[in-house]
Amino acid sequence: MARFQQEPERWEEAALTGVDVTPEALARRAQTGSLAAYAQLVALFEARLFNFILRRTGNWADAEELTQEAFVRAWERIDRYDDRWRFSTWLFTIGSRLAVSRHRSKRRTRSTDQLDLRQAALEDPVDAAERRESRSPTWELAARVLTESQHTALWLRYAEGLSMREIAHVMGKSQVSVRVTLFRARDQLAAHILRLYQERQRTGDRSDLPENIEVLLQAAGAGS
Repeated sequence: MARFQQEPERWEEAALTGVDVTPEALARRAQTGSLAAYAQLVALFEARLFNFILRRTGNWADAEELTQEAFVRAWERIDRYDDRWRFSTWLFTIGSRLAVSRHRSKRRTRSTDQLDLRQAALEDPVDAAERRESRSPTWELAARVLTESQHTALWLRYAEGLSMREIAHVMGKSQVSVRVTLFRARDQLAAHILRLYQERQRTGDRSDLPENIEVLLQAAGAGS
């Protein structure tokens, strides 16, 4: 995926290598006009934001376009960032709203084969490693059996580690609604995994089961 670009000649000193700073600290630097700090934010969150938007749109080209647009908008509105929120929450909120807008204007399409072919041809090795992990059997199963809202909430909670308050902010829901959505998502996923597990125990075929399924069953049922 093409990296975020804005006046490339001004990014020559965008290294800040060896400096251990938080995304929020980088965002505060970006608010003072530091393109170097913003370059690091792009490097930190590009693959994660792409994964999130791809799951919302189901379309590779749309996800690439909206990821870049989200970073452009975030840069243009960096002065509005409030560091009482994690930067990731603020950025994912922008990405979520763009995905919702695109979903309303274009019929959602998805082809796993096309995604895999384009991924093999276009992405760089670092992004590839992160995206392969995000498409683990567990998440692929979740994408098949949960609603978009349930899957989004589950992804933000367990893949991104957001709090209930942060998920509510990203999704534009109340915290109570998020808790209900997560409870139903875990319950539905656990029930589906249990059915698969029982069926595969009878047949001896575990080919489409997530790894460590006993642990997954316990975690899903526990509602943690």
